[in-house]
Amino acid sequence: MRALLALLVFIASAAAQSSINPDDFRDKKELRNADVSQLWRTLGINGKIRETTSNGAKDTGQTFNCGEDDRCAAQLVGLTWPLVDGAGYDAVVRIAPAYLNANMRRFLVFHQEEGGSWRLVDYLDSTEWDYDQPGVSVVSSGGMAWLLVTAWPHCGTGCSLIHTDWFELKNGRLRMVLTLPISGHQVNENPGRQFETRFVRASQSEGRETLEFIYHVEFAPGFFSTVDANLWDDERVVRFSRLIGRGEFKFDSKNSKASQKAFVESIFSANELGPPRLLELIQDHLLVIAGGPHNRRREWLKEVLEQNPTLPELARVRAAFAKDR
Repeated sequence: MRALLALLVFIASAAAQSSINPDDFRDKKELRNADVSQLWRTLGINGKIRETTSNGAKDTGQTFNCGEDDRCAAQLVGLTWPLVDGAGYDAVVRIAPAYLNANMRRFLVFHQEEGGSWRLVDYLDSTEWDYDQPGVSVVSSGGMAWLLVTAWPHCGTGCSLIHTDWFELKNGRLRMVLTLPISGHQVNENPGRQFETRFVRASQSEGRETLEFIYHVEFAPGFFSTVDANLWDDERVVRFSRLIGRGEFKFDSKNSKASQKAFVESIFSANELGPPRLLELIQDHLLVIAGGPHNRRREWLKEVLEQNPTLPELARVRAAFAKDR
């Protein structure tokens, strides 16, 4: 009760000053629905959950709340990030129900003006059901900066996918410009795969700006395989581009070293592709194993062929395997 009274005094004081210091949330503070509503009024923002896309932000019909037990937590999750142009510091405070699976988080982005006062720049809402609290960070490259929100939504047994949404600050408002996987795996299929992406750089040329990434994937026998082996890995340069400052970044097929459908969207997904599609996509690797030395990789391929005796996508692989017995 004493902590709650102290928090109410803090919010009332902040309301009188029309300002909030994010550093006051460095230690997690417990909030109730009434406190959260007061905080929104202090900041002059809406309690409706907002969806932020490349076209801007729009309120939905859902209202932010602290769940059935009426418990939220407010905590500083980032400080001194170079997101906002000009002098001063940036900070992000996350407001979320104490119950992790409540599917509701709000990120308040603040900037410290000259003289030390803080102002709210904008805010983002997330309603994904996560294994863990979403994280936030800032990436700066090529004279540009983006706010990243990383989430780990539920997937199920044998799979995972951590993804990140990229937001840019334009005219004082955040808007989403890119979504891509950070890491994940799918081991319910044979072969299984584990993948990750790494940001390389941002660049500008001839009226366009580009984000460059490394897409890396490693294949191994699936969850139900009886063979233990490292099969192969693959790594490609993938680029997304747009006209400078305009809209979302789109897959750049001309300057990427990978196919959008066959590599980026299919392999770097936690979804099961099914034997026909998966084995068709990796057929070149299977042919290499079929004509290679008699080792554990070839033992694994024999297992795959026995599991799929009539699959037409494996006809060439089956012929190559039989030829090199």
